[in-house]
Amino acid sequence: MNEWNDIAVITPTGDIDISTVASLRDQIDALVASGVRRILVNCKGVTFIDSSGLACLLSRSRRLAQMGGLLSLVNTSPGVTRSMQIARLIDALHVTAAARPPVPLLKPGVMPLWSKSISIQRGVENLGYYRHRVSDMISALHMDDSDRFDVALAAGEALSNAYDHANGGEGCMMLVAAYPDRVVVEVRDSGQGFEIAADEEPDESEERGRGIKLMRMLVDSVEVRRREDARGTLVRLIKLLKPAA
Repeated sequence: MNEWNDIAVITPTGDIDISTVASLRDQIDALVASGVRRILVNCKGVTFIDSSGLACLLSRSRRLAQMGGLLSLVNTSPGVTRSMQIARLIDALHVTAAARPPVPLLKPGVMPLWSKSISIQRGVENLGYYRHRVSDMISALHMDDSDRFDVALAAGEALSNAYDHANGGEGCMMLVAAYPDRVVVEVRDSGQGFEIAADEEPDESEERGRGIKLMRMLVDSVEVRRREDARGTLVRLIKLLKPAA
């Protein structure tokens, strides 16, 4: 997946079944035709996907994969997640359930396998470079391509906020650390400071709010709080690794 900016989030307004699948198919096809290569289908309001919906999603997922892209289902309900498991489509459609289990605390004394601190250069034109750098740094970990892409994209969203609210990224730092069961990315900026509770829903009308929503779709934990060591905001992202087969 080489396109990092051509991303779309679509949110079906109801169940994905024979009555709605044509509209969804047209929407996805239009996005792909316009150059979008990463599509997130937010299933927050979807309680049921029938066979026609599954066929549509699977065919579009395969088409995007052939073009170097990815289609994902996020915020799926327990029922939808279960139907995907029964149909053995969890991996094929890169499904992420809405009700994720809490991220376990690291056991006392657990040290990172490695960590790397990066000083961020000013200028939003550098954003793509850092997304690719994160992806390269975690390439040897036990992750599939879609999860690796998600971590890099979420890191990019955190950096985008830092560029926007800290004078073009002045004084920003990023830390990437790998543990036996997770990847942790921290982005610190030197702006005015911002905080949002884990259960707080940001305003979709605000650009920062949309970025937080997207990060929550992509990784297992998103923490946004004011820094304790200096003025600014700390964003901590955690993505759990899949157990080795």
